[in-house]
Formats: sequence, C-alpha cells, structure tokens
Amino acid sequence: MPLFDQESNDIEAVVGESDSRSGTVEIRSSRSKKRSIDWDHFDEIGGQKVVCKHCDSTLTKAKNSGTSHLKRHLTASCKNIAVEDREKIIATTADDLFDAATFKFDPKLTRGLLTLLFVDGELPFSATESRFWEPAMRSLRPEYKSVGRQTMREDCLGVFRAGYDAILAEFEGLDSRVSFTSDIWTSSASLGYMCVTAHWIDKEFRFQKKIIALNQIPYPHTGRAIAHLIEKIWNDWKLDDKIFAITLDNASVNDNAVGHLKKKLGDKMLFGGSHMHIRCSAHILNLIVHNGMGIIETTLENIRELLRHISSSGARLQVLNTILDELKLPRKRGLTLDCPTRWNSTFAMVKEALGLQEALLRYVETTSMVGPTIEEWRDAEAMAKFLEPFLDATKSFSNVRRPSSHTYIKEIWDIRRLLLDEDHKDNAKLEGLDCKCMKSFANIGKTRISF
Repeated sequence: MPLFDQESNDIEAVVGESDSRSGTVEIRSSRSKKRSIDWDHFDEIGGQKVVCKHCDSTLTKAKNSGTSHLKRHLTASCKNIAVEDREKIIATTADDLFDAATFKFDPKLTRGLLTLLFVDGELPFSATESRFWEPAMRSLRPEYKSVGRQTMREDCLGVFRAGYDAILAEFEGLDSRVSFTSDIWTSSASLGYMCVTAHWIDKEFRFQKKIIALNQIPYPHTGRAIAHLIEKIWNDWKLDDKIFAITLDNASVNDNAVGHLKKKLGDKMLFGGSHMHIRCSAHILNLIVHNGMGIIETTLENIRELLRHISSSGARLQVLNTILDELKLPRKRGLTLDCPTRWNSTFAMVKEALGLQEALLRYVETTSMVGPTIEEWRDAEAMAKFLEPFLDATKSFSNVRRPSSHTYIKEIWDIRRLLLDEDHKDNAKLEGLDCKCMKSFANIGKTRISF
C-alpha cells in the first residue's frame, strides 16, 4: 500500500488515541497557549478535533494529549504540505519525537522516514534486499517488519505523487504568470533528455523554482519536436494559460521551437508572445569564452597534458610533492583536470597550474618532460586574468537561490568595458581577442532574464 494513500486518515486516529508522549506542548486548560509550530498547520473544529490546513484531514485533539500525532501527520502522511515546510518540521521536532524518556515506537513514522531517507539519499531499492538490512532494522526495534524493494518503490512513488499534487494545486491557485528554463542533454547512450524548470512568485511573494519535467526527447531534435514536448509538459501541468517566458540557449532550433509554440498558444500569450523567448545569457557568455580560449588552444593543451601526465602516476605526483616541499608550498593529493566542454573547469585547471608554475617548471626540468614554454605561461596568465569577470558574471546569472535580473546590466556592462579595454592588448596573443569576442557579444543585446 502506498505511503500516501487516500484512505490513510485512519492512521492518525489510531496514533492520536494512544499518543501522549510529547512533553513539549500539552493542553492543560482551555486557555492554554499552544506553543508548538505544529498548530500553525491546523484549524480547530470543536473541542476535540482539528483539521489539517493542507489536506483537510481530521485529527483528534484530546485533553492532555501532545502533538506527536500532528507531527506524524505533517511529516509522513499529509499529501499537500510543501516540501520545505515538511523538512522544517522534521528538523525542529526531531529531538522531541525521539526523546528517550517519552519515546513510543510508531511503525508508520519509521516507514515514512525510511522512505524519505531513500529519496533524499538516492538509495537503490535493492538496499532493502541486503542480507544485513533486516538484522539492522530488527536491532533497532525487534517488532518492526521491514518492507521489500517493491513496497519501498511504491512508497517513494507516493512521495513523488504527493509532491506532484501539491505543486499542481499551487499552480491551479496561482494568479500570476510562470516562467521557464529548459535545456537538452545527450546521455552516454546517445539518448536526448529535456529538463524543464518552472520559476514563479508565490502568494507570499517568495521566489519559487521546481523541476517539473525530465523527459526523453525523440531524435532528431528539431524545433517541432522540442515545441511538441514543451507543449505537452505545459498541458500536463495545466499551465498553457499562465506562461510568461521561456529561457533557452542560442541554438537555431530553439528559435524554430518558439515559433511553433507562439502559433499554438496564440492569444494566451502576453503581448502576442513577443517577449516569450529569452536567450540564455550564460550560454552566450560561454560562446564568447570558447571563442577567446581558442586563441591559446595549444597552450591549454600543453598545460592539460602536463597535469594529466603527473596525475596518472603516484610516483610522478611524489616527485612534484618533493619539489613543493623544497619551495615550502602545500603538497598536492591530486591535480585539477578539466572537461574541455566546460570552460569554467578549464579556467580552474589553468588557475591551479599558474599557482604551481614554479614547481611545474622544475618538474619539467628534472624529468625532461615537455611542458609549456615561458611564453605560453605568460599567455595563460593573461587569459586567466581576462576571464575572471566572465566567471563572476556566469556565477551571477546561474544563481538559483535568488533573482539575478537586477545584476544583468552591471555584469554585461563590465564585460563590454573589458572587451574595449586596451590594457589586455599588451599580450600579442590577445591583440585580436576583442574583435573575436565582440562578434559573440553582440548577441547579448538580444538576451533577457526571466526574474
């Protein structure tokens, strides 16, 4: 039976009748002050009943009883409570729930918390089939009957369905518009997957964002295929009449996809959909940086090959650490290697290499290894200094905890000023950098940020 079954309200009645173990809050008289945060999630309906504000379940409020059954409902059974509220209640009531002096075993609570453990830790369902799983559970509580992989799977799906229903209910009651960001990745099996994230302002004027879809997209990834999948996702969430804008990267197929979506949505879009497509500023910055880094491609490859050579052998790393000891520098357990398609990882690799430049030069001299020349080290240092503002802007645009639109103009203007700056032209390799990068930078003027 799924954890969040429609008929699970009787659990609360059973727990409520036998539970009076919470010493933190007690109803001592009709005028007692209800101090627990649990009461914020319930309304009183008569003298002995309360109703959950989230799912309308009715629970007992017997005289001299505590709030443990309320906590259990909120943490393990309520279908509609927000994930953030559930986590807050678990965090603030953990000590009270498991006070040794008042503890009373509740298999429903244990099962619910185990389910959340599997979800939060991304544990495989097969963990329940380990030969140590049952003994471990019995050692904690001999009468506890643990569940198998299929039941755990159903419980985790119950958590998902509860979260889905809660977000869907919030969308249905939303009186504002929703913006989206989306991207496509290709797996190692050459399968394409699209991720869609929704961004909105809730009724409390708090910024919210949720991943609402991670779907496989059929090949080829044409504009029509992308538009069809996005439209299906919006319809599944009943958002087709609440769309404000969608942020996509600068690929031409995305232009075609937005064109198809505008034709489909028609009058449902604000301003006829003229502000629907937002080009991803972080992606355009990525294009600019890749254009710029192409100038020192040979230098980067020489640094990458040197670090890879040292990292591939413990003996070579020991030689480097001996040199670091002589220079009174911290020893290294390993060296940073980059993923060439992620420029920020290449930037991190170059920054670490520059910090170890003297040691690496000695290593090359000691081992007769071929490494970057002195001129190439100068080029790398100049490029690293040039790319610092791009890294800062990318971090600002990629912020997921708070809105970034108010930083957009400042960050872009700083980069424009950098591209027009004459100081970086002292390096011969960077002389043509401004023209090479300004061509990509021209697309920044077409970008906007959702929030």
